[in-house]
Amino acid sequence: MVVLKVEGKDYPMRMDMYAMEQIEEEYGSMKDMFDKLQKGSVKIVKSLFKILANSALSYQGKEETVTGEELKRLRVSAINGVGVAVRAAIEEGMKSETTGGSEADDQVFDVYLAELESKN
Repeated sequence: MVVLKVEGKDYPMRMDMYAMEQIEEEYGSMKDMFDKLQKGSVKIVKSLFKILANSALSYQGKEETVTGEELKRLRVSAINGVGVAVRAAIEEGMKSETTGGSEADDQVFDVYLAELESKN
């Protein structure tokens, strides 16, 4: 599980079906979320941090308490690290969700990974 440290506190992040449902509620579809994530806005990174961190808490049987405000006072230079952690959590989760999953999910994930790798 990907863990992001924000001002000395660890925030595990988990991409699973629960997070995917939250993403679909927020963005309409996984594809729409990936499209917006590629544009790299701070708003989407903050939103995904909240969804993925709360998914990890839910998975651990804990109350969802991450609001996204935890990122409010981060320096601009630290936001890139949040984005990297969010992408890593999504990648880790999508690999486990699509292993043996639907071909459509695999195709969306493969396109997303190819776009990420082309930017690096």
